[in-house]
Amino acid sequence: MWPLSTASAQGRSIQFLFWLVIALALLIFVGVIGCLLIIIVRFRARPGALDPAPNYGNPRLEIGWTAIPVVILIVVFVFMVRTMNETTTIASNAFDVTVIGHQWWWEFRYPGKIVAANELHVPAGRQIRLSLQSADVVHNFWVPALNGKEQTIPGTTNIWTFTVDQPGKFDGACSEYCGSQHGWMRLTVVADDASAFNSWLSAQQAPAASATVGAHQDAIKLYAANACGGCHTIAGVSAGTVAPDLTHIGSRMTIGAGVLPNTQADMAKWLMDPQGYKPGSFMPNFHFTADQARQMAAFLEDLK
Repeated sequence: MWPLSTASAQGRSIQFLFWLVIALALLIFVGVIGCLLIIIVRFRARPGALDPAPNYGNPRLEIGWTAIPVVILIVVFVFMVRTMNETTTIASNAFDVTVIGHQWWWEFRYPGKIVAANELHVPAGRQIRLSLQSADVVHNFWVPALNGKEQTIPGTTNIWTFTVDQPGKFDGACSEYCGSQHGWMRLTVVADDASAFNSWLSAQQAPAASATVGAHQDAIKLYAANACGGCHTIAGVSAGTVAPDLTHIGSRMTIGAGVLPNTQADMAKWLMDPQGYKPGSFMPNFHFTADQARQMAAFLEDLK
């Protein structure tokens, strides 16, 4: 989560502007402190010295300390406009993803009716165009290594763009307080090369449940008996829309937007006591037994 280590063209533009402003501010600081020290030492009062003659104006000095800030502001303004253009200009072939902020998780909608949660997979080297929306309150989509941050506001669509240089993983989070579990509204951007990204897209389009339903009948019955499908979608099993899509949850790295790693053991812990790990979240405690939780966790792990 270090904003000065950037992995995108847009991030480098922001970084250049940041260091330019820091350099100018440092130059001013050193100049002012230097002048102050010189004045204190050279013109300090000495024993027996007479009071200095009053000085009622110095046009050269006044013009100088007015002109210098104006020039500095013009320089900063020019580079700021350049940075704004570089971070908002979108190419015609940009890859579109819709981002929806929820309390407290992220939903990603891709072309072809692909839906993911909390992990944003993108192709490296291609510009990404995000349409940012909110399902409830104001959130703030922030991936420090890529391109600043942008709000998701109910009833509004904000556009945010970035181009990842190389394949890799980049951590992000909601950066605007949005409720009790704001701190666990994490996300990960996974940049893949073109081949790996296309393979991921193909896998996400397949109904993962079709290959696992027969092997997990007891878990399917538990899923139905506890009305899990009223909130969650599993393609071919249920079509809930208010909680993360579970069709391919087995392929994700974390549970609960980052609160636990996505292992079978941790999934069982989560199912047995979600409020213990993420208090205030909308995932209720169904009081599964340890055996029931293991059955459900094995089923969800197979949804890849």
